[in-house]
Amino acid sequence: MTHLNNDAEQRAQAQSDSRPGGAPVPPMHADDHTNASPAVETPVEARQGFKGVPVLMVLIGGLVLAVIAWMVVEMVA
Repeated sequence: MTHLNNDAEQRAQAQSDSRPGGAPVPPMHADDHTNASPAVETPVEARQGFKGVPVLMVLIGGLVLAVIAWMVVEMVA
């Protein structure tokens, strides 16, 4: 089990979000996964999507559209 955790820690270090000196983060590619049961995954492997500003913009955009729709319904009714 220690080997699996060590392997996952090495993959996590290679995929770390913190890059020295502000270097750009390389594109994420699928890595080799373990065949362990239960699977041992790094946070990057477990993430289903990107985090950050694009997600926030989608949420804010949806909220703005909901408010506009509400205003239209109130004016028509």
